[in-house]
Amino acid sequence: MKVGIVVKRRTIEELLIFLGIIGLILTFQPFSILGYTIGWILLLSCTLTYVIFTLIPHGTSSGRRLVKVFIKTLLIVLAVVISFIVLSILLTPHIM
Repeated sequence: MKVGIVVKRRTIEELLIFLGIIGLILTFQPFSILGYTIGWILLLSCTLTYVIFTLIPHGTSSGRRLVKVFIKTLLIVLAVVISFIVLSILLTPHIM
């Protein structure tokens, strides 16, 4: 018999929003550069993860399938972003 914890998609999205708010608060605090750095990294990672989760179809509910689709979507998004960055770097000298 296999016993595991079932985490719903909505719970993950709510957790990402909560962690993003904490990251935002840490980013705007004026007391510690370490807090700013942690907040910025937390905000960036939660935002990226939340965007990836919104691109995954809602019919994907099983744990392994969700992780598989998440990684696939993450790789596609990163490939598109990296392609735009490389294209921008290559085209900049020709535009100026």
